[in-house]
Amino acid sequence: MPLLQRWMNDPLAQQWLAGLLPRSARAEQAWAARASTDPKRPTFIIQTHSGLDIGLIMLRVIDAHAELGVGIHNTRYWDRGYGQDAVEVLVDGAFRALPLHRIELFVLPDNLRAIRCYEKAGFAREGLLRKYQFARGKLRDVVVMSTLHEEWLLRRDDSAE
Repeated sequence: MPLLQRWMNDPLAQQWLAGLLPRSARAEQAWAARASTDPKRPTFIIQTHSGLDIGLIMLRVIDAHAELGVGIHNTRYWDRGYGQDAVEVLVDGAFRALPLHRIELFVLPDNLRAIRCYEKAGFAREGLLRKYQFARGKLRDVVVMSTLHEEWLLRRDDSAE
């Protein structure tokens, strides 16, 4: 819990997070309790190869599609490929295990690092939702990105060759 709270309250990482920040220990405990018991919200810790916890990745399953959320909260590990690897592993596992036709995500338009990560992992930009999300003290636009099951199958088949 202290690690989650520290991650959510880090000023560098906060610039890309939505919602009301900073987060209290009670709020983090409530979130973790829901995340750990809800089968429609599988949540995982992202670790380095040496086992250091550096972020979170989760899905919110909604019928035949899911919403992806990911964050490398330890800023020393930004731009090292951990986010892309985590996204690719979770998308692969989700499409193999769940009857999903689509996985989508929402990202702030100026979060170019994340957008590049998602594009490398096979996500495509779909559009812009204007004044959609409260972040950094105001309503912000968000970019909608997604990958489809058939696109994942093509990427998987291409990498097998």
